[in-house]
Amino acid sequence: MLKISVTLFFVVSIIFSTIYTPQAILPTLKEVFDINVMQTNSLLSGMIFTLMIATPFYILASNNWQRKKIMAFSTFLLFVAVSISAIATNFYILLFSRILQGIFIPGITAIMLSYVQDIYPKRHRGLGMGIYMAATSFGAVIGRLLAGWITSLYSWRIAFATFSILLLIALIVMIYALPSTQNSIIKKIINKKMIFNYLFDFKILSILIIPSVVFFSFMAITTFATYYLSKPPFNLSSAQLGNLFLVLFVGVFVSPVVGKYSDKTGRVKILFFGISVLIIGILLSLIQSYIFVVIGIGLVTVGMFSVQSVAPTYLGDLALDDKTTVAILYQTFFYLGGALGAFVPAFIWKNYQYEGVAILSILLLIIGSIPLIFSINTRVKNYNKF
Repeated sequence: MLKISVTLFFVVSIIFSTIYTPQAILPTLKEVFDINVMQTNSLLSGMIFTLMIATPFYILASNNWQRKKIMAFSTFLLFVAVSISAIATNFYILLFSRILQGIFIPGITAIMLSYVQDIYPKRHRGLGMGIYMAATSFGAVIGRLLAGWITSLYSWRIAFATFSILLLIALIVMIYALPSTQNSIIKKIINKKMIFNYLFDFKILSILIIPSVVFFSFMAITTFATYYLSKPPFNLSSAQLGNLFLVLFVGVFVSPVVGKYSDKTGRVKILFFGISVLIIGILLSLIQSYIFVVIGIGLVTVGMFSVQSVAPTYLGDLALDDKTTVAILYQTFFYLGGALGAFVPAFIWKNYQYEGVAILSILLLIIGSIPLIFSINTRVKNYNKF
């Protein structure tokens, strides 16, 4: 189990690090390619939006092909795409490479969720999922951190090249250290009728909105904080901006603790706890002090990972016999929020700067919570009969 756990943590960390590689160096890329904020942020939003669209296709494909083969092939293609980023000669080639990454990443992330349940014995599956979630948090940190450091010391090209090499190592480790599995037969077919039934159920929809507005706010704050802190009175360098994201390490510890605590206190209470902490964190980040900005982003991270650790489980509780469908819906809403969070606030930033982005995020969190408040006493429909 130790060998599998260490391998899983390493591979997942490297894969997730590539999602967030540009975030700490967005101001640098903006200057290098002489582009506006909206174009620069499309390196994040475009990739995450593509990731959202591609995810369901890989989940369905995993029913027909061996999961390890799909993951290995996707990792190789991801390596090629990140390598293109390192040699991009203009913004459009770099954007194209990021879109390709959005296509290939779900080939690992979407399938890994079910793969983990196959490679761990039933009594250790909780451990496996905990390691997976911790690795996603760790990868999100090192993606930003290393990119900032390497760009400051060498260049943004070397930063992308470094992650390309790490992906090649991850591919080799995956092939030789992770076991192959036989896919279980999926008896229930995912169909449009079932998806629309869920979308028209008020309680299910009210829960799906929460991760969407939460990830929107998280991406908006962490993305535009880099522009905010690169300007006076902060004037942080790429390396210093990378160091800022060290605070995201709290997500590694928050996820398993909150998930376990929600079994005792209830999922809804944790959802509201996460939203409240997120709002407090955004307000603190508005204070023009580097310490308060760091604390604020730390609380934003706690809030985001609190919601992320509970929302999928809560949806699974409400649809016990159809977890695959609600998992697809959850990931779709989650990544849609992230993509919009890196794109839409650019319109606000142009006229109202970071303060406007922060206010927009808080308003969306409050508005997005209202349906959940009204749905607390609403019973979910019985979909198990379909």
